[in-house]
Amino acid sequence: MSESITISASCNNPAARAEFGYERTVCACVECVNNCRHIPGYLIPADVGRIALYLGLTNLVEFAFRYLLASPGATVMQAGHVFQIPTLVPRRKEDGSCLFLDEHDRCRIHEVSPYGCAFFDAHQPDAEAQRRSGRGLQEIAGRWAISPNTHAYTVIWKLLFAAGMRAVPAHVARRRMLISSAATDESEEGAAGSP
Repeated sequence: MSESITISASCNNPAARAEFGYERTVCACVECVNNCRHIPGYLIPADVGRIALYLGLTNLVEFAFRYLLASPGATVMQAGHVFQIPTLVPRRKEDGSCLFLDEHDRCRIHEVSPYGCAFFDAHQPDAEAQRRSGRGLQEIAGRWAISPNTHAYTVIWKLLFAAGMRAVPAHVARRRMLISSAATDESEEGAAGSP
C-alpha cells in the first residue's frame, strides 16, 4: 500500500446533491434498507473523494483500503457484446451488510452516500432505475476506456483487486438477498399463524 493519491477539495452542500441531472432519493423503508444489508451501491468516480473527505481522509488509497472493495461490477451489453464494468463498492461487515450501515439501520455517511445508494430506491420504476444506473456506469466505463492506468478510480480498483479485497459479485448478493427475504417472510407467516 505504498501508493498515494491525495485530494484537497471540500464537500459543497451534499444535502442538495444531484448527479447527471438526477436528484438524490431519500428512503429508509425496510425494502430499501434490505439493499444496504445485501447489495451496497456502487461508487462513481466523484464519490471517491467526496466520501473520503467526509470521513476526514485525504489519501484516497488509505480510504479505499479501509472502506472499499473491488467489485466485478455490472454485466452490460452493448452492440451485441457482453462485458463487465468493474466498480468500487463499500466494504461489507461479516454479516454481508454495508460497512456504513449502523446498528439502527441508518447510513453513517448518508449525506455523501455512493451514487448507487443515493440515487436509487426500491420503489422506483425499473425503467428509471435502469436509466440512472446506465448513466452512472457510463461514467465509470469512460474512466476505464480513457485512463485505465492513471485515473484514481481505476488505479484504486486495481490495487484493491490485487490485494484480494474483492466484493461478492452482484448476482450472488442478489440471490442471498432473495433467500434472506424469503426466509424472513416465512418466519413472519409462521409467527402470524401461531396462537
